Order: sequence, then structure tokens, then C-alpha cells
Amino acid sequence: MNCEPWQLAISARIDGEDPGIEPRLVEAHLDACPACRRFQAVSEMGRRSARIQPAQAMPDISKEMSRLNSAIDRAASLSIARVLLALVAVDVFYFAIRDLLGDDSDATAHAARHLGAFSFAYGVGLLVVVFRPARARTMLPVAAVLAGALLVTAVVDLLNGTVPIIGEASHLPELISVLLIWMLAVPSHKRATSKQKSDRRLHAA
Repeated sequence: MNCEPWQLAISARIDGEDPGIEPRLVEAHLDACPACRRFQAVSEMGRRSARIQPAQAMPDISKEMSRLNSAIDRAASLSIARVLLALVAVDVFYFAIRDLLGDDSDATAHAARHLGAFSFAYGVGLLVVVFRPARARTMLPVAAVLAGALLVTAVVDLLNGTVPIIGEASHLPELISVLLIWMLAVPSHKRATSKQKSDRRLHAA
């Protein structure tokens, strides 16, 4: 018996193609032909082996990413945003050190020293962004939360008359730092693209 047409049909059926012969006839031939049954078993085994392959080893890209971050930092020029952020950090350090070195021993001075310690840590974070702009995205949520909290408390104090408006001016550096960090975290071309999309939505409305 010439089994070549049957084996072609069996192979096509295993591959999910049209065997060219009615399935019931192929099944009937398999029942009667041991050679074609062996062919089908070997073909199915070979197809499963082709599907099941060991996963390819993934290359370690950690060092490459580290080099990329370093390249980003080197490529970032000493922009006006970084210069202004450095000045803000110096201002934050000034007020932080003044609070930390307070001579009073009452509860108010103790709270001021706690605030000074936090402000000093925030100033360190700002300097990290100045020297490593690639860290701006990490620092942005912290700066945003801090500025938001200061803004809310300033509004409450002003409404209650607890602190005069000139007294709240000391928080301006923290508020300005959010804008500067955002400028370093979001490249200028992405800001331009976002603005263009916003303008298109406004025109469409």
C-alpha cells in the first residue's frame, strides 16, 4: 500500500492544515495501517519537542542601565534649573541649620529642631538631584507631597490669622523646588508634546 498520500494528510492535520482527505478516511486508514500510526506518533512527538524549548538566558542589563544613568547625568548640562535648585538647597540648609542650632529648650524649640532635621534631609535630596538629574523622578513625589502639605497649612494659618503672610514666605523655596525638580524629571521635548496634545484637546472642545 502506498502510504505517502496518507502520511502527507496526517502531517498536514498535525500542523493544523487541510489534510486534503476527509478525516474519517484518515482515521480509517490509521486503524488499518501500523506504519502510519507510528508515523503519526513520531510526528506529534517531534512537534511537541519543537514547541518546548528551554528559555533563553536573559542578559544582565543592570550594569548597562547604570552606565546609561551616568551618561544621562553627564549629558545634562549645568542648566538654569539645576543652578536654581542648588540655590534653593542652600536656602533650605540655611533655615534648617538655624532651627537645629536653636538655643531655647522649650517644646517649641524642640519641635523646630525636628523640623530642621527634616529640612536638612530635604536639602540633601535636592543636592542629589542637582548632581544626578536622573534621580529627579524619584525625588518628585516627595517634593510634591511636602509642598502640598506646606501650602495647605499656610492657607489654614493665614485664614486663622496665626501667621502673617510674610511669615509664610519662608516656604517659597520648597514650593519652587517642586517646579524645578519637575523640569529636570520631564524632558523639555516631552513637556512640549504634552502641551501640544492639551492644546489640540482644547481646540477640539
